[in-house]
Amino acid sequence: MDVRRLQLWEGRNATVLSNESIRSVIEDQGGMVVELSNTSGNGGRLNAHPLFHFRSTGISFEDDDNKDFWRNNKLFYFLGGNFFCFPNFGGPQHMGHRFYDPHGWTANSMWVIKKYGTDSETGANWVLSTLGSPDGEQSSEIYKIDMVLPGHPVLYTSVSIKNLGSSDIIANAAWHNTVGPPFLESGCIIDVCAKRFATAREDSEFVTTGRLAFGKEFDDLAKAPQRDGTVTDLSIVPGMIGNTDFVTGSIPAECKMGWSSVINPRLKMVYFSFFPGPAALEADTLPLYFNNLWMQYGGRPFTPWALYDGGTDQVFCLGVENSTGYYAEGLSKSKSIKEFLSWPTTVTIAPQETKVQRYGTAFAPYENPKMMGGIHSVEQVVEGIVLKHGKAWSFIDADSLFVHVKSLEAKLIG
Repeated sequence: MDVRRLQLWEGRNATVLSNESIRSVIEDQGGMVVELSNTSGNGGRLNAHPLFHFRSTGISFEDDDNKDFWRNNKLFYFLGGNFFCFPNFGGPQHMGHRFYDPHGWTANSMWVIKKYGTDSETGANWVLSTLGSPDGEQSSEIYKIDMVLPGHPVLYTSVSIKNLGSSDIIANAAWHNTVGPPFLESGCIIDVCAKRFATAREDSEFVTTGRLAFGKEFDDLAKAPQRDGTVTDLSIVPGMIGNTDFVTGSIPAECKMGWSSVINPRLKMVYFSFFPGPAALEADTLPLYFNNLWMQYGGRPFTPWALYDGGTDQVFCLGVENSTGYYAEGLSKSKSIKEFLSWPTTVTIAPQETKVQRYGTAFAPYENPKMMGGIHSVEQVVEGIVLKHGKAWSFIDADSLFVHVKSLEAKLIG
């Protein structure tokens, strides 16, 4: 078990949280989880999160002589494998007199580390960080707890957002999980709890990059409609095919636990994220209503994805994101649409109210070879999470009800 601070590069600091198996490295800038690793079946260590070729080691995007390479978007400059998006889930945009950073200020700001340590009761390693709203934004105060528990291959995160103002905060909320090589490869299996899906619209950023038909609803990832009139199986990762697409899925109302997963059958490893589902929302919970798949399999011939404008897209990764928002088109469109696939596209935090988003990301090997076909269903039990494929099953040690997370919230935040 380990909790410590380290310097990645000059002016770029991070926190390491680890236990017997899992290791996470969380950068202060944007709260980016640049490493979420575990030991594979052959004893080697594998990072599930991608380290993008365009991710900079510099201190300041604004002072970089080559910032046009990142298309004047500082999020690309610091981009990591997982981070929390609030109050915007989408590209940069103006609303009224306000400018909203891509994926919100939580993804673009420097989190302030308040303290870190080990809980004497549970043995959990944790770090507490804070963030205030930028000048000109609705006043809020955010506390984030990242935690690992002994024996659990899970990074737990709790984000508490208090509205300090006199009017409602209306926002998007999302977790931007992304997996990449060497964990991600052709033949990986994608599963999510959603049963109803929609492809990106024709006016989206995927109009020139994708293979999927525009704005079509469907109910089976294995039968997604394509622009040429055929269907394709999105549940199987095809490898680098020269296309980037986006699909959103509506989480069923009866779900007590929302989830998404990626299995690598060759390595026998699973990447599994989970959170309170619609049927288990408490009064203080910041809800997530959608599973999203950002399938970055090439198709973006411009920087930073390519080395130069007109070049070849170099980036192979998969976003298994969970959100409340209209696709990933941002707060402005979400506020105008209001509802999509039977769910609200925004969350609301009333004046002086605090809402909490509790989230877990597991990365672990599994032993049952019959799980190589993917996950049909999941079950929450006291000791953890059971992943099922027919009669076959695999088990993840986890606090799926976030009992220990809530206890730490009471100790550290009050």
